[in-house]
Amino acid sequence: MWRIYRRAIGDLPIWKLMAKEMGINKSDSLFHSQNGGCFRPGEGVWAFPTFRFSTGTLDAPVITSVTREGWSVTLNWENDIDCPKASVSDQVYVGYFYGTLPRAPQMITCLNSFRGDGKVTVDIPAAKQPEGTPLHLYLFFGNKDTTRFSPSVYTGV
Repeated sequence: MWRIYRRAIGDLPIWKLMAKEMGINKSDSLFHSQNGGCFRPGEGVWAFPTFRFSTGTLDAPVITSVTREGWSVTLNWENDIDCPKASVSDQVYVGYFYGTLPRAPQMITCLNSFRGDGKVTVDIPAAKQPEGTPLHLYLFFGNKDTTRFSPSVYTGV
């Protein structure tokens, strides 16, 4: 799962940064220690609400609502004031799984969308999935230098 997840997040050093901060030698060790109970061998993620797409020291988002129309999803969150662990300029990221593909994490970097916006609309690729396929979404933030991230917060639609 680690290799597939790494492909989804690309070059983002989410787990590497947190592992270093916690004094853990390997980022995959931290990923598996936090997410190991969410996997079933040969099946992938089964405990979507407890899976952590991201971890870090920035303030986590507080999702206030989510709406879905087809493959377009709008997430709204509380818009906190600027503080050391939350900036209005933090980049928005949305990790996701299709309900039918629990072994295939995906991620969208929401360009030009920031914590201070309080909402984002993302168009999830249909990827040959049946209309209405459940989506498991993980909202998180990263600072502009990609040196700090927030824990992800789950919602399903």
